[in-house]
Amino acid sequence: MDNRKVKPEKFILDATAGYRMMWINKQHPNCIYLDEREEVNPDIIGDFRDLSQFKDETFNLVVFDPPHEIRNKPSNSKASFIRDFGYLKPETWHNDVRRGLTECWRVLKPRGILIFKWNTLRKKLKEIEPLFPTKPLFSQTTKGNKIGRKDDTQTCWYCFMKIPDSCNKREGN
Repeated sequence: MDNRKVKPEKFILDATAGYRMMWINKQHPNCIYLDEREEVNPDIIGDFRDLSQFKDETFNLVVFDPPHEIRNKPSNSKASFIRDFGYLKPETWHNDVRRGLTECWRVLKPRGILIFKWNTLRKKLKEIEPLFPTKPLFSQTTKGNKIGRKDDTQTCWYCFMKIPDSCNKREGN
């Protein structure tokens, strides 16, 4: 299958699908679920840092929820967490997230929506926000999302829209 030829009904990309935990319909017919881990049964095995299997401006909606755990090697104590969500390496996390955002932005159609989710488990929002391809339209932050656990982690959902330059011009200017 040539993945560069995406069927018209597949206009949503989840670039880091994992076990599709955020999805209500985990088999949404309009979504391509991509992940580098074969064991999570993605539609396409691929790396969020390199979406070259897709042409520029392919998707109306891109969801990007990269791993939030940053470590060199998974430990046994966190094995289920790592299995469920993956991890980024300390020496490359910054570049990995930036490359992922750049790729997600590239495959997004004009007027398309990018939803980016980040949890502050290891890196704070102030470390992530400079990596954004543009300023988000809006965001929503929740605190301590684990039931019965008191901590200072936050989960933030950011919404971006790829607004064409021509839409930002006012008449007469």
